[in-house]
Amino acid sequence: MIIFKNLILKISSLRFAISLIIFIAIASGIGTFIPQGSNNKFYIDNFDDAPIFGFLNGEKVLKLQLDHIYTSYWFLFALILLCISLAACSFRRQIPSLKASLKWIEYKSERKFSKLQLNSSHQINEDEDNISKVDLLLKKRGWKTYKFKSHISARRGLIGKVGPLFVHIGLIVLLIGSAYGNFTSQSKEQYLLPGESLDLINESTNSKATIKLVDFFIERESDGIPKQFTSKLDFSTEDFKLNEIKTTQVNHPIRFKGLTIYQADWAISNVVLEIDNILYQLKLKEIPEIGNQVWGVLIELGSETKKNFLLTIDNENGPLKISNTENFSGNNLYINDKPLEVNSSKVSLKKIIPSSGLIIKNDPSIPFIYFSFILIIFGTIISLIPTNQLWILVNNESQKLFIGGLSNKNLLGFKKDFLKLSEEIKNF
Repeated sequence: MIIFKNLILKISSLRFAISLIIFIAIASGIGTFIPQGSNNKFYIDNFDDAPIFGFLNGEKVLKLQLDHIYTSYWFLFALILLCISLAACSFRRQIPSLKASLKWIEYKSERKFSKLQLNSSHQINEDEDNISKVDLLLKKRGWKTYKFKSHISARRGLIGKVGPLFVHIGLIVLLIGSAYGNFTSQSKEQYLLPGESLDLINESTNSKATIKLVDFFIERESDGIPKQFTSKLDFSTEDFKLNEIKTTQVNHPIRFKGLTIYQADWAISNVVLEIDNILYQLKLKEIPEIGNQVWGVLIELGSETKKNFLLTIDNENGPLKISNTENFSGNNLYINDKPLEVNSSKVSLKKIIPSSGLIIKNDPSIPFIYFSFILIIFGTIISLIPTNQLWILVNNESQKLFIGGLSNKNLLGFKKDFLKLSEEIKNF
């Protein structure tokens, strides 16, 4: 029993909770540094030759579960331990403190008043009912009072004592929600061309909705660097109860029936070429060997002798570069420009079709996380409310009225109210 009690004392200590928070923060930082969720070969190939911190090779990364930190056993154990620490702190400190605050404290001795933060005394008229007058005045000023025959206990702002408890509950809900989201969240990346649709099926309700890319455009800086990507999406359901158009941009996601749709990327997916008076729509692939965000396709051109040519493009406005694979010399082709003769074939660029890269994420933990933030913010705000206490004692023998006060926050502000109240009582 003593061992268990000592363990609870250790777990519920502030030092232990802070140590856990620092550990979780460091682990989360490592999770942003090491790519998560890749296959085993990726870590062996990348970290065996260049170990992290000089000693973490691919095998150790996999063994320590650093490839999936947020769902690893040790990370979840740390979250559970932090939840237990916060709960133990609440039961051991916050709840007893709240219960103690609800009890009325009586000050019957003049000696106790001298030990309070604020105190004063006044001469009174023995014939008047001073206790009733003071009780009525305090109630008018918003104080909760408990009146005895010769003394009064009063308090105001007791709700501030509940704030830390709300913060602890909010943190526990946040930790549980985050852990739940790590296991249940699903994410899918999809590239859509203008006019293309994607069916979304909710397995729990067996309902289906469709999103269609109406339009996609890229806003660029004066130097040509992409500034913002915008997708205009048409949402509709199979029963036609919903049909509305919404717009998503980078950092401005769309929320739809429990799903969150992010504007994440873009690509040049297709080009329409006219080759020797015949229209072709060619699908492009990204070519990272040439450069970042360069797309291309290999085609044969020539009316008599066929030769391979590499078509590459890095901009939705063009130009399209046609390069000879033998010496990689080439020419630029612009939209609706004059046809370019390549190996006796006449080639003209009719259209460049960019696609929108969308991430569709289903995270059931989002309501828990939002609710936890509400609890934490609410708890933090009401924690700022000071809890003030007053005691009034009437000594008919010495014909004196004693006033004493305590405040757990903003003593200077309470002192002004105390002096003002003391003056009003003096002038009865």
